[in-house]
Amino acid sequence: MAVFLWLWQWISPVAIIFGLLYLIEDPEPVTLILGVISAVIGLIIGIVGWGDTVPPRWFWVKSQAELAGSRILTALGYAVQFFFLPAAIIGLMEVL
Repeated sequence: MAVFLWLWQWISPVAIIFGLLYLIEDPEPVTLILGVISAVIGLIIGIVGWGDTVPPRWFWVKSQAELAGSRILTALGYAVQFFFLPAAIIGLMEVL
C-alpha cells in the first residue's frame, strides 16, 4: 500500500488536471457515475492508507496528511483525487 500511495502522489496531479479538463469540456453522466464510484474507493483507500503517509514520530517531520489534521480530511482528499481519475482515463482514450 505504501508503494501505491507513493506512486499516487506523482500520478494524481496529472489525473486531476486531465480529468478536470475533460469534465469541463464534456461532462457525461457515465463519467460522473464512475467518478463517484472511484471517489468511494478513494475514500476507503484514504482511511486505510493514512497510517502509511504519516512518518514515524522520531523524524519530527509532518507529512501532508498530518498537516491536514485528521484521517477524515486525508480520506476526503483521496476521494477528490480519485473522482477525477475516470474522466482523465476517458479523456486520454479519446485523445489517443
